Amino acid sequence: MFHLVWAAAVAVLGALIAFDYRNLALRVYDILAAVSPGGPPGPRFTPDHLRIIWALVAVVFTGVAAVRAVALFG
Repeated sequence: MFHLVWAAAVAVLGALIAFDYRNLALRVYDILAAVSPGGPPGPRFTPDHLRIIWALVAVVFTGVAAVRAVALFG
């Protein structure tokens, strides 16, 4: 059950960042720049790249959540 909830939570977070609701991708990008050792990411890595990465994460974890749900309830 824990794996299902965790996968669903990551999928929802990834979708929120990918759809850029209320500039969430920019906030995540700023946090990433603040905590990264060696400074912020290079100038070629934009918040749009971050949105694409999180969209892929959302798709993968949606699939993981679906497989876990079928295994748990099916």
